[in-house]
Order: sequence, then C-alpha cells, then structure tokens
Amino acid sequence: MQEHPSETSLGLSDPGQQRVLVAVMNNRRDFEIARTQGWYRIPVVTAPAQIAAEYLALYFTKAFGSEKWSIRYYAPIRRFRIVRRQDLLPQEPGHPRAQRQYYKIEIGPLQSLTQPIPSRRLRRITFIPTTLERLLHAQEINDLWEADVLKERLWAELQRRGIEAEREYLVQEGRVAYTLDFAVLCRQGNLGIECETRLGTASVTESDSFRSYFFDGKGWEILRFAASELEDNLVDCINRVIRYVEKHGGLASPPDAPDLYPCTLD
Repeated sequence: MQEHPSETSLGLSDPGQQRVLVAVMNNRRDFEIARTQGWYRIPVVTAPAQIAAEYLALYFTKAFGSEKWSIRYYAPIRRFRIVRRQDLLPQEPGHPRAQRQYYKIEIGPLQSLTQPIPSRRLRRITFIPTTLERLLHAQEINDLWEADVLKERLWAELQRRGIEAEREYLVQEGRVAYTLDFAVLCRQGNLGIECETRLGTASVTESDSFRSYFFDGKGWEILRFAASELEDNLVDCINRVIRYVEKHGGLASPPDAPDLYPCTLD
C-alpha cells in the first residue's frame, strides 16, 4: 500500500478540492478484493445520491480489530460501471442478490493516510461525501462533513467551547429515519440541533410537525436555530446548548457497543 502522493505529484492546480466518497468496509474479504483486485461495490438501490468522486476512502468496522472504527486507506477512482452481482462474484451464483445491479468502483492502489481518522462515538455511517483536503487533514470523522457557512460557524464554536457534538447524525426507528444537523449526547437525554440556512424559511410545515412527533418521548429535545440567530447571536445559541447539557447530567461518554453500521456491500 502506497503513501498518499503530494499535491504537486497529482498534477492538479487545486487537488484538495477533488471529491472523495467515504464508504463502509465491513469485512476482510472485501478489503482484500479492494487491495488486490482494485474494486469496491455498492448496490445501485442503496447508493448515495452523490456517488461521483475522484477518490474512494474506506471506513473500517469492528471486523478490523485494532483498526476498527476509523478511516486508514483511500484510493483514486479510475471508473464506475454498473454490473450484476454474479459478474462481480461468479463464485457465488446462488446468492439471493446474484441478479441485482451494483456499481463497480474500480480503484487504483490503496494509499495510507498519514494519520487514521477515528470515529469518537459509535454511530450509523453509510457514505460521506467530502473533499481530498478534508480527508488529508481531518482529526476525526466529524471533520469530514461539509456544510454551509452558518453551520460551520456553529460547529467551530461548539468545538471551541468543548462541546462534543456529532454532525449529520442519523436517528432511525423502523423504516423512519431523520438526520440531524448536530447531535449532543448527554447522560440524561439527547439534544438534536437543526439549523436554518440563509435560504431557509422559519414557517412550521407538516414535515416539521411529524419530525417533532417522531422525536417526542424518545429521549430527544430538538433546538431549531434560525439563520438570523446563527448570524447575529451565536453566543446565545451556544449558551442554550450549554444549559441543556448542564441540565441533563453533562456529556455522555462514548458507549462500548456493537457496530451500528448497515451493510453497504452485499
């Protein structure tokens, strides 16, 4: 496995802005396929809306022992193709999804990150679209997410004040799932934070009402910050978060629990 190339060796004027797709790697066999055969697969029906990228990065689950719950390798993407599963894995002709269509992502040699990117907490991770610059400089998973300027300001202030938060946090019950802009997990309850962008609207919609109903009684409180609040009174927004954390026993410690990551390969 090669070390990542320097930006100048890539021969690009601004290589840091190249797109990266972070995907889950949850077993050693498929990692060996990526390493020795140079491809990764994603079922077409569960593929992310934004799949086009110049690089693929791999997030390891608990199957990788001491390397678990981290991103350690990435590779340049050479091309995408749609093929049937049985064409990818002909040794499994009787697999129930043998005729399903998959994206075959053909990649170059795996490259080692200078430092692994860990996940501080166990959380649901499927795909993360990011940039090469973020990948090469991230300290942890949350540093990979891209957001508008107001969310970035809130994230920076949460970090500065020592409030551990998760970005793009998926909450799921049965077939219903919502992704919160931020989640702050406390000992006696959880806080979800949703941010209105400058182009957003402050009106309450039917979707907002159902969202509130979904979280009601599940140990969550939802704070919604308007764009004007984030822009003109960020300190007050942060203070509201701090009051919630103090009222609910402080920040929760990262749990020691089994993987929550859904299979994205089979």
